[in-house]
Amino acid sequence: MTRLRLLGYPVSNYVNVVRAALLEKELSFEFVPTRASQDAAFRQLSPLGKIPVLETEAGCLTETVAILDYLDDAYPDIPLRPAGAFERARARQTINIIQIYVEAQVRQLFAGVFMGRANLPTTEASVRTMLDRATGALAQLLAPKPFLLGDRPGQADLFAYYNLDIADRVTRFVYDRSIIDEIGGLDAWLAAMTARPSTQLVMAEFQSSFATYLADHGAAYRPEESRRSLSHA
Repeated sequence: MTRLRLLGYPVSNYVNVVRAALLEKELSFEFVPTRASQDAAFRQLSPLGKIPVLETEAGCLTETVAILDYLDDAYPDIPLRPAGAFERARARQTINIIQIYVEAQVRQLFAGVFMGRANLPTTEASVRTMLDRATGALAQLLAPKPFLLGDRPGQADLFAYYNLDIADRVTRFVYDRSIIDEIGGLDAWLAAMTARPSTQLVMAEFQSSFATYLADHGAAYRPEESRRSLSHA
């Protein structure tokens, strides 16, 4: 019997972070395509009705950072966290900045980019201000060698790759600016991450599911019109 089951939708950047982590750790798991839902049955698995959900022998877990920590604690053979306390804290610092000051910001613009609706100019302006601060912070912090905190990818790399991918798509569309280019120094890291077998598998399914999602929502965004996305870097 499969010990781990990942429930989620291939378009979700957070689902893809967890899926890539499971692949990088070489764990046996079943991926079950599942959409977020407020149905009572689904909320028994995910109290907020969100994805991803990781089903384990002990029960279900939600929230990406909690799932990643569980995977390293329960399956330590291929760790995705640095060994040292300071470097481990630096990894979490990077994750928090990307999650709060980049991904959560551009998520406010998803409706007008990916969902066929419109964004308020005031929202676009406030998100721009926060992104200006975030790109400056990440430019100061990120110095891949070749990965963000060592010679193999870890939690911070996976979190950065899949969240900066979606953020870069949004910023190119809304502001005609690349958050990746503004951070700078990421070209070799992008190439190394894109070449990972885990990335190839996850992004292939993302691309096909994303095309369907955009069509279903009448989205203004067209992937082929973007100058570059991380998956084609």
